Amino acid sequence: MTQGHLNLQSESPYDGLANCYDRARPHYPPAALAILSAQAGDLVADVGAGTGIFSRQLAQTLSKARVIGVEPSADMRRAAEAASRDIPNLSFVAGAAENLPFPDRSLALVTAATAAHWFDRPVFYEQAFRCLREDGQLAIVQNVRRWWDSPFLAAYEQLHEDTVQGYRRNTFPAGSGRYATLDVADELRRLALASDVQEHAFGWRMPMERDVFIIFSLSSTITQQAIREIGETAYLSRLAEILDRWNGSGSFDVLYVTKLVVASKGRPSS
Repeated sequence: MTQGHLNLQSESPYDGLANCYDRARPHYPPAALAILSAQAGDLVADVGAGTGIFSRQLAQTLSKARVIGVEPSADMRRAAEAASRDIPNLSFVAGAAENLPFPDRSLALVTAATAAHWFDRPVFYEQAFRCLREDGQLAIVQNVRRWWDSPFLAAYEQLHEDTVQGYRRNTFPAGSGRYATLDVADELRRLALASDVQEHAFGWRMPMERDVFIIFSLSSTITQQAIREIGETAYLSRLAEILDRWNGSGSFDVLYVTKLVVASKGRPSS
């Protein structure tokens, strides 16, 4: 397993960040959930569930399904469980994307929401299709900030390019845990295990207050790398300068595109 992948034997890069993560990370647009609503099977797994942001949306959309969030970090699972007590069809288990804790052909749907960039994806794909029923589907969802449409977000990316060695908003080294350049549709189309690969994209805006954006930034592993390089005081000062220049002290919109790739389980060759 290459560097950067999450598993039960290694410390999660998000350990200690759960409260920031759950408070400030984006949700997912209803239109993306609507595409998955046709999968009303009785067992669904959300892999790399984190604090359960997508898991909760999924469980509320698929109200007749049993949704299980799979997450290796105990810190994240505790936050997910605390925030999900009122959702009876949702639970969380310890588990790794590369060793899913489900029997063969037991799941109607496997999802990964802004998490697949941390996985050893060839192994994860094999595991996902092993667990899927013959009529099951795999859905990969990614929230990507639209820095190309926002001078503020472009300046935010530039801050990390200036402070994190090797970081680039478009090209990232293997195992860096970055997702913007992933082409999971192409990866899945090359797999005999997958069939009928469909791509969807949804542009939207997330209203955010200045203080919440700072919390959002602190929940990022890239920000934590920058802080290790230049210190928290220096980082927050530079972030404040960007916020002052582009957004002042009020609320503003963070631009996103949500990318959804859905693949059916391929029929075994005769």
